[in-house]
Amino acid sequence: MSKANVTLTNQQLVELRNQGLIESSEIAFIAGDLLIAENPVSSERRVVGNSSLLVESSNKRVLKG
Repeated sequence: MSKANVTLTNQQLVELRNQGLIESSEIAFIAGDLLIAENPVSSERRVVGNSSLLVESSNKRVLKG
């Protein structure tokens, strides 16, 4: 089994901080289907919620049929 974590972009981190989901001293990443916040100094981790909290605004497209 792979234990790969998906790193978030700087824009996504700023958006999570603006929404109050993570603190200014934390980083976040996706592990499986969970959004995890981690303090890089203390290595303390906590589950923020489901990874569906992230909405990638730059990937929104209108599909024409």
